[in-house]
Amino acid sequence: MPKSIEDYCRNLTYGTDTVFWCMGDETVLPLTMNWVENCKQLGINLLYVALDLQSYHVMQSRVPTVHIPQGNHHVFVYKFIVGQQIMQCGLNWFYTDVDCVARRDFTVGIREIFKTKTDMVCQSVKQYAWLGDPIDAHSEYNCGTGMFGMRCKTENIAICETDYLYANGYDSTCQKFANTHLKHLSNNYITLLDPIQFPTGHNFDINADWKVFHVTGKYAYEDWDNTKEYLGDSAKIASLKQLGLWYQ
Repeated sequence: MPKSIEDYCRNLTYGTDTVFWCMGDETVLPLTMNWVENCKQLGINLLYVALDLQSYHVMQSRVPTVHIPQGNHHVFVYKFIVGQQIMQCGLNWFYTDVDCVARRDFTVGIREIFKTKTDMVCQSVKQYAWLGDPIDAHSEYNCGTGMFGMRCKTENIAICETDYLYANGYDSTCQKFANTHLKHLSNNYITLLDPIQFPTGHNFDINADWKVFHVTGKYAYEDWDNTKEYLGDSAKIASLKQLGLWYQ
């Protein structure tokens, strides 16, 4: 089991320029285990970052796992903390929330995107008014950080410094930070993933040509009805089972 992010990156045996990873704690273990098992069945190499010892002990026998205790930072600040450590090892990174499910291996396409001029990769979302207006380059879409990655470059390593985050408006979520700051940087090119191939719950069609589904929107509500009670993870798990996408 790797002792650190650096240990994992320095000793990769499968040869890659991009680390695919997720993180969580005991509260999201069922979804984490489903995502990890799903990726394992598809032959996707995944790193799990445990923010507590409870999830570390459960996951270390299932997937390469590193324990990084959550300190005073909001949980999603660790996307940047871990991402910086990966880039300091000379590798790109692509993060997924654990409430995701994949139909087929998506990693080749992500690695190809990083070979272009892109600096960052985000999921496409357009249903959240609080994210502000999209930029011209993104048409009608905003940045969704449930799937989010960075190409290894000096500027991105600097962006991931916690001092930089807090000095430039990070005060709530990484998704808000991406849309109020990152996408407006003049020297930063963010590629948005195809919304059909990488859908959220608002535009998911199980019969479409999708690669990774981020289980959000109506799938987190009772009876798939946004006007009913928001149930969160329990509804997401029930939705995945109903859709035949539960791999536990």
